Amino acid sequence: MATDPIDPAVETAEQVRDRVLAAARHIPVEQLGTCDDCGFSPFADDTSTSRETAFAKIAARVRGTELAAKALA
Repeated sequence: MATDPIDPAVETAEQVRDRVLAAARHIPVEQLGTCDDCGFSPFADDTSTSRETAFAKIAARVRGTELAAKALA
């Protein structure tokens, strides 16, 4: 899991990178990817994660994935 939709703490890009690199030790790189967890439900129905937190987590996932891709290249 690159980001945790339940934890309100926003991961850093470096934390995401490290999680992707750890997964790459067990999953072939060509089969490895990151995506947003369905835990970011519609904000009008579920306010457990704020819109700002969800978008910050998504940004960290995108940047961390880029960092991991460079490290794995």
